[in-house]
Amino acid sequence: MIGKKLISERYVTISQSKEIFINSRRNYEEMPYELSCALNYLEKFAKLSAEEAEKLLNELRSLGLDERTSVKIVDLLPKDEEDLKVIFYKSDLPENTEEILNTVRKYIE
Repeated sequence: MIGKKLISERYVTISQSKEIFINSRRNYEEMPYELSCALNYLEKFAKLSAEEAEKLLNELRSLGLDERTSVKIVDLLPKDEEDLKVIFYKSDLPENTEEILNTVRKYIE
């Protein structure tokens, strides 16, 4: 990364990353090995489409969650409070835990 400059930074979900990689595939005649491995990983673990991930992310943000936590919830799609505790291991669970889980459940089912 010599000579490269960081212009901006933001959190993205696995699903959004997959979409970015698929779009960048067009820039290569043959995709480099590293990018191919990364895309295989993303295809394996992306549970939602990029559009669904964006919708869920916006809903979680509207519940008062920060961007980083919202992205992690979208990536992991916790099914119950125990799963959610893993994401909030360094902080207290929010009071609207059930509302968060209900929002996530809409996208799982």
